[in-house]
Amino acid sequence: MKAFVSAGVILVVLVMSVPQPSVGAAGKFDGSTPVICGTTAVTECGADGRCLRGTATDVNFPAIFQVDAAGKKLKNLQENKDQQGTESAIRGVDHANGKMILSGADGERGWSVLIHESTGQMSAAVAGDGEGFVIFGQCALP
Repeated sequence: MKAFVSAGVILVVLVMSVPQPSVGAAGKFDGSTPVICGTTAVTECGADGRCLRGTATDVNFPAIFQVDAAGKKLKNLQENKDQQGTESAIRGVDHANGKMILSGADGERGWSVLIHESTGQMSAAVAGDGEGFVIFGQCALP
C-alpha cells in the first residue's frame, strides 16, 4: 500500500508539472525526444466481457515509463526493483492527425500506445489470449 501511495504521489507531481499546451507547444510529444508517461487509470477485461477498473500496479504494468520513439523502446521506470529498467521494443511508429501511435509486442501480448502530440495525453491498449487492457495517462517532457 505504501508503494502504491508513493507511486501515486510521484504520478500526481509528474502530471501537475506538465505545462498547459499553447500554440507554440504543438508537436512537443512527436517522438523527437523521449518522454515520461504515467498511468492514471486501467481497465482489465476478460473474454467473458467482465471488466474491472484498477491501477497499473494491480495488473502488473509499469505505472511510470519512458517512451523513446527515436530509440524504438519503452522503458519501465517503476520503483519495483524486479521490473525497473525492463524494456519493450517499439516495432512501429506512426503519426496521424496530431497523434503519435506506437505499437509492439511483449511476450504473448500485443500493444499500442497513442500520445496526443500537443498535450501529451496517452491512451493505450494491450491484448493477450482471452484478456485485454485499456490504459489512460499523461506524458511529460523530462
